[in-house]
Amino acid sequence: MQSRLVWTGCLIVAGAAFALWFLGQRDSAVNVIEQAALTDTPSVRFTNVKMQINGMDGRPQYRLLASEYRVYEDEQRSEFDLPDITLYDSDGDQIHAHALRGETNNYTSVIVLTGDVRITRAKRDTSPHPLNITMDTLTVFPDEQRAHTDSAIKATLGSQMFSSLGMSLDLKTKVLLLHSNVESTYEP
Repeated sequence: MQSRLVWTGCLIVAGAAFALWFLGQRDSAVNVIEQAALTDTPSVRFTNVKMQINGMDGRPQYRLLASEYRVYEDEQRSEFDLPDITLYDSDGDQIHAHALRGETNNYTSVIVLTGDVRITRAKRDTSPHPLNITMDTLTVFPDEQRAHTDSAIKATLGSQMFSSLGMSLDLKTKVLLLHSNVESTYEP
């Protein structure tokens, strides 16, 4: 009888050890699957989105158009396809930014644009030529009315063409700062 109790106790201990090992293996595999599902499955999806964000004074701050807008609530982020962003400054000037994709953290208004990013500014009274800038990535800060990139840019303003590694654009001061490796050509 005593040997039966010993064998039963050994089986219980071995079974418990095996169950703990098995559950430990199962938990790590399930976590990986859950994380993969989070990044691929949006909570909400919209098509043909038109959003206008107004400032505290009620005036338009920026407008966002996108062919598709996806919200990932668990990750607190949003993604959009073919974004077209229009930034408005206090004088009524507009800067348009287009890209293949965009992403934002749901807690900030910072927008990161990627893939064939283009910035355009229409002709103004002070400059009779449109400004066109192309790059791979651009970070837009709509609340501060500025944009920044560390990627290579190519730009045209009338017959002027220039390139740079990185740039900062400030709509409030109307200053375009080229960071480094600046090259320019002018064709009269």
